[in-house]
Amino acid sequence: MKLRILKSRDGFTLIEVMVSIIILSIGVLGLAPLMAVSITGNAFSNEATRANVIAQDKIEELKNVATFAGGMPFVDTAGVNNQFFYMARVDDQASDGTVPAGVYKIFIRVNWTDQAGVARRLEFSTYRTK
Repeated sequence: MKLRILKSRDGFTLIEVMVSIIILSIGVLGLAPLMAVSITGNAFSNEATRANVIAQDKIEELKNVATFAGGMPFVDTAGVNNQFFYMARVDDQASDGTVPAGVYKIFIRVNWTDQAGVARRLEFSTYRTK
């Protein structure tokens, strides 16, 4: 009885595997800059959200004040966590002619410097009845 020699070439050679790993690595390395941009974008988003929350909290606080001591315009400034600084101003028709009679205009500005060292600012204004 003769032995049959199998000449099957199933599987991959070491060279083929190495070439495919190199091609895959080049593709994955192309995505690395996208990760850096994503991390930077997430950091800015986090800071902008925190600034929005600070402004919203101050607006809600000023909407619930019965009377503003010291007359108009009422101005309040403060820092939050040594990163965010806000300025709140409340005007009525006597201090700002553009404000309709019978209402207060509430203006909030939040300033901060982001992680890249760029100065950022958000501004909001709303009205409330007297």
